[in-house]
Amino acid sequence: MTNIDEVVAAYREAHAAWLAKNLGDARRMVKDIRRSVANFPKLTLLEAFIARDSGEPLTELALLRQCLSELENSGKEDLGLMAEAWSMIGSARHVLGETREAIEALSHAADIEPDLTQKRVEASNAIFAANGAADFTSAEFRALYRRYEALLAPIRPFPKRRLHHDRLRVGYLSADLNAHPVGKLLVPLLERHDKTRFEIYCYDAGEKGDAVTNRLRAAADVWRNISSLSDEEAAKQIYDDEIDILAELGVHTKGNRLPVLAYRPATVQICGIGDVRSSGLSCVDYFLSDVWCAGDEQSAREDFTERLIRLPHTHFCYTQPEGLPPIAPVPSLSRGFITFGCFNNATKITDELLSLWKELLRRVPNSRLLLKHKLFGSEEGRQFMQERLTRLGFDPSRVELRGFSEGHIFEYRDMDVALDTYPYTGGMTTFEALAMGVPVVSRYGARHGTRFGYSILQNLGLGELAAPTAERYLEIAAAVATDSELLSTLHGKLRAFLAASPLTDAAQYAADIEAAYETVWNETEDKEERTQ
Repeated sequence: MTNIDEVVAAYREAHAAWLAKNLGDARRMVKDIRRSVANFPKLTLLEAFIARDSGEPLTELALLRQCLSELENSGKEDLGLMAEAWSMIGSARHVLGETREAIEALSHAADIEPDLTQKRVEASNAIFAANGAADFTSAEFRALYRRYEALLAPIRPFPKRRLHHDRLRVGYLSADLNAHPVGKLLVPLLERHDKTRFEIYCYDAGEKGDAVTNRLRAAADVWRNISSLSDEEAAKQIYDDEIDILAELGVHTKGNRLPVLAYRPATVQICGIGDVRSSGLSCVDYFLSDVWCAGDEQSAREDFTERLIRLPHTHFCYTQPEGLPPIAPVPSLSRGFITFGCFNNATKITDELLSLWKELLRRVPNSRLLLKHKLFGSEEGRQFMQERLTRLGFDPSRVELRGFSEGHIFEYRDMDVALDTYPYTGGMTTFEALAMGVPVVSRYGARHGTRFGYSILQNLGLGELAAPTAERYLEIAAAVATDSELLSTLHGKLRAFLAASPLTDAAQYAADIEAAYETVWNETEDKEERTQ
């Protein structure tokens, strides 16, 4: 390549290959360009994207630091590119379980990002990352909430109104109306809604559909894809549809549309299901929870800007997949050793939790720990975790790391006892383990997000498997693992327990949700009458 035009054309070709997920071709093209140009921040950022998608987080971080150095040396202040690099640093730190560092990087990205829409995304990402920090205080969360809400200040809400329809119009807003945990958890609710009392609208902010999308669409009265609409356009559509109650299901997870709620397109606005903690927004009236997750009133006041809806049973409903493999015998019976396992997202595994698991392995001689996540699918990811385990004093021969696999549900048959994460507990992974007959031991605290496992186990009738302290967590896990008769009984009966519990009772779940909707609707009406 002899001139800048050729370099730019080659970069665009490499970028297109990356977008098409042809990572090998993209990497080769980048190397060819490097022979002609050394200081090219956009090319370095593209290399970081390729490393990320190849499961190489350490290489990604090194490239991102190089990108920032190149930007500084270039003398050009490209704040958009710098913010993108810092955002990726935050995401990579989050993947590696370095939560505090992730929050700092994402916050910095929000501070320097010149585009307001993207600035909001970065501020929201920082809030989500904080869910995994055990030592992150309510005051620190409130500071993140204030910054995020300040970014929504330019939005002017639509005129207030209260319309009266024959049926309450309920809208569900999400980017995850597909084979995502949120979409799967929404299916039983939509399919059991009482259509004589409720008219259901779905606002799909995702770009791809699948079989779950089709099922949700069939259950809705009205379906609108808003993925190409701006926040204001989406809000105007919801406003024009005269929605009475709007539920935004992503909260601060990826692809959320919280800014839509700042326009106040619906009379009552609710968040929940997709995230474990408050939206932090004054425009959100309620957060969906249950009597087990909600905790005490003081914790709710400290942690939530919304009022909690305390459903009487569970605030999510699990549908056991068809064609689940048969329950296997307890693996330790044939292997001669206990296998503890965790298939939760690796971002939820803190050093404090790993230290606890190391102590558990000490208390249960000859036991093993099985960890599974996409991070461990690459050599670099495995090496990072192995070095982390070594630093914490683990015997590496007692820990197995597995990467992503399509048939992961079968791999639950390789564990005797599942260990929940803390402070950010599992959701769908907990349901999957129980459906495969594997008992789950969970720890809970005062914070709402720590109590998902507790809620699931209480609804299952096995609340004794949830622990309020680290020591009790260890005691329960060790006791279950070393009681062969109890272990065999649980493995044999858990799937039936799950099928008979409120956790899979779609009719009861829908009735509970509907009763809550009518209650908050009437409360809102009473409040408006008192203020007139």
